[in-house]
Amino acid sequence: MSRASRRAVLGGAVATAAGIAASGTSTAAGRPPGRFTGKVVLITGGTSGIGAATARAFAAAGARVVIGGRRTQLGREVERSIRAARGEATYLESDVREAESVQNFVDTAVRRYGRLDIAFNNAGVHVGSVAEWNDGLATNARGQFLAMQYELPHLIASGGGHIISNSPAAQDLVRTAAAEYGAQGVRVNTILAGTVPAAAVAQAVLGLAGDEFSYLTGATIPVGGGSV
Repeated sequence: MSRASRRAVLGGAVATAAGIAASGTSTAAGRPPGRFTGKVVLITGGTSGIGAATARAFAAAGARVVIGGRRTQLGREVERSIRAARGEATYLESDVREAESVQNFVDTAVRRYGRLDIAFNNAGVHVGSVAEWNDGLATNARGQFLAMQYELPHLIASGGGHIISNSPAAQDLVRTAAAEYGAQGVRVNTILAGTVPAAAVAQAVLGLAGDEFSYLTGATIPVGGGSV
């Protein structure tokens, strides 16, 4: 897909978000205060590993977190663990390979919490053979595009926000979106996670999402202790 085509498709979704954003309600009573209190964070691939660790970290910092993924049992376990720690989290089954599933995931999250501030597009699969290549492209590249396509309108409707990608395959898309939507208050960056603990990557994501890096967009940040 050309850069012009990506811009056209991403931009075409922007006009659909205002009504959904206006209809949401919060159920976050009792969540702990923190640096992300009042923020709504969406995480794809949030049922285990880096995604789950980042969900817990954002919730511990006061955010209302929506977790997506295909593994329902694991997703429910992450949701329960966050709530047990007095955080606010909702798991929604979703598959980033399917456009309808991604749109439903994002729109349902916004209906529940009324806005979207930060999206961590973490869903990805390992590609170790030619046989796995097609699924890798559908998840690691197109899945990133679909998530961004449906997140951008809500971020803009909320007055701006931040998309963080965890996919080397999405670097060109990230740079394109950063240039296209920076004037509308949306930052878009990529991390490259190496062989470091998931909790360490989660802290890097929270740091990148914070106000301290409000000027940083279109960047690729290696988070691998020298392994990436």
